[in-house]
Amino acid sequence: MQNKPELIVFSQNLLGGGASFHRNMLSHFPKDFFDIKCIYVSPSNWQGAKALDLVLNPRDIIFPYGNEGSRATAKNLETHISNKEGAIVANLETELICLDLYRKKNKTIYFICHDDGFINLAVKYESIIDIFITHNITVYNELIALLPKRKDDIHFIQHGVKVQIFEKQFRDNQKLRIVFLARHHAFKGIYDLPVINDILVKKGVQVEWTILGDGPERTNLMQKVADCDNFKFDIPKTSDEVVDILKMQDVFILPSKADGLPVALLESMSVGCVPVLANFSEGIKKVVTDQIGFVLPVGDNALFAAKIALLSQDRDLLKNLSRHSIEKVKEEFDIEKQALEYFDLYKKYKQLRRNHHLGLKDLQRILSYSSYYNKLIYSFKAVQNKLGLKNSA
Repeated sequence: MQNKPELIVFSQNLLGGGASFHRNMLSHFPKDFFDIKCIYVSPSNWQGAKALDLVLNPRDIIFPYGNEGSRATAKNLETHISNKEGAIVANLETELICLDLYRKKNKTIYFICHDDGFINLAVKYESIIDIFITHNITVYNELIALLPKRKDDIHFIQHGVKVQIFEKQFRDNQKLRIVFLARHHAFKGIYDLPVINDILVKKGVQVEWTILGDGPERTNLMQKVADCDNFKFDIPKTSDEVVDILKMQDVFILPSKADGLPVALLESMSVGCVPVLANFSEGIKKVVTDQIGFVLPVGDNALFAAKIALLSQDRDLLKNLSRHSIEKVKEEFDIEKQALEYFDLYKKYKQLRRNHHLGLKDLQRILSYSSYYNKLIYSFKAVQNKLGLKNSA
């Protein structure tokens, strides 16, 4: 096919779910329609690990940036974005600022609203975004409530993972094996893990913890559990290594305060790990039902420990939930099917493109990228405050 349209996908050169999401999608997209280019943004101030298994295709690039300011970053990034007919898939503000300052009239802009932390970006840059995609039903409903005039442009499409074909092995009457796989941030609930372990010890429930992944607070967590002989840490180099480790686990735990539809959750379910999660979003209950696992109040470590103790004592329950987890992924989250849903939406880029008109809010947003404008606003507010003080005197 000659003169293919271009599909530019922004991803991250980081170890985490966002990068895994796009890697899974791209690896299952048909190759004969778009010229596909992936731009891996790589912030220098990220304290965690970079992606360990990143493989660049000929058109892909890694885009490093640091503290040069939003305008300078956008100017540098723009040189890698053509105005060739096609589509762009964006996720972060760095990308949206670039697309705001350097409009590409021949590109349809898709925005992935991964969780409720991305909603403010969706609203702020609504005028330059053609299509919104979310994979959490609660986020989908919130977006429609906030942008009712854009309802037809907001899509709910669950993503997926590779369906695993294997027979789950259980170890009756042995220590329950619990795995945590997420970036090591406080909001992911990493510091709840030692607390839950202490409660289990007091209950006389013995478990083995496997902590996977990396992040800025990894070292601190390791220090907190240094005296515990049932914690081990690992940073698998490839997705295949991750799955191999997950196959050996019984329970996937995620006491996160904020998430959408974690790739790690689906990967663990695909190999029969029973999910025990915090209710970081009501939408997650559509995925983890009572037949699959437990969705618990955020921060209720005593209840987390109680459910883990229940699974340790009732191995028949563990096996049933495990079987249902595997079936759920097969039925709803097969990456080969879900990737095509995304791809089919991207293929409609021409008919989904909107006419973008600059309004007052757009002008104010664009001006705000300038340090001179911000200094002017700061000075103006300072004068206002002084006048206010004089008036009140």
